[in-house]
Amino acid sequence: MKKLCLAVSLLLIALLLVGCAKDLPPDDGTPAPKALDGTFLSTQGILVFNGDGRSIRFQLTEEFSELTGLPSGEQEGSYVFLFHNEEYRYDKAEYFRIILGEKQWQFSLPVGQNDGTLVAFFTPDGDLAVFEKE
Repeated sequence: MKKLCLAVSLLLIALLLVGCAKDLPPDDGTPAPKALDGTFLSTQGILVFNGDGRSIRFQLTEEFSELTGLPSGEQEGSYVFLFHNEEYRYDKAEYFRIILGEKQWQFSLPVGQNDGTLVAFFTPDGDLAVFEKE
């Protein structure tokens, strides 16, 4: 009886630990890429990543600003790439979030598109916005 109770207890603990594990994409053995750095251009505007993995400057067209909800004109803020709402490397992330003060905008990412030479994300209407490194 004691062995049965111990076995059931261990099974419950194991299940709890599995349930608490973070659901990150499988590690493919490649090193994480360096933080984005440089100017990325598009017909929708300009994104400038400062190489620190956090800060961003951008200037978007009026039309793209209206479509995404991001403000037009030159802006400065921060960004983060996410997987299951946890910060993650940009080449395997699911989401791209831009933060300006108290406001945040989050965009879905296409799988395998963000490789350091371009930043691509889906607009709220489902179109793909692609910014290529200068």
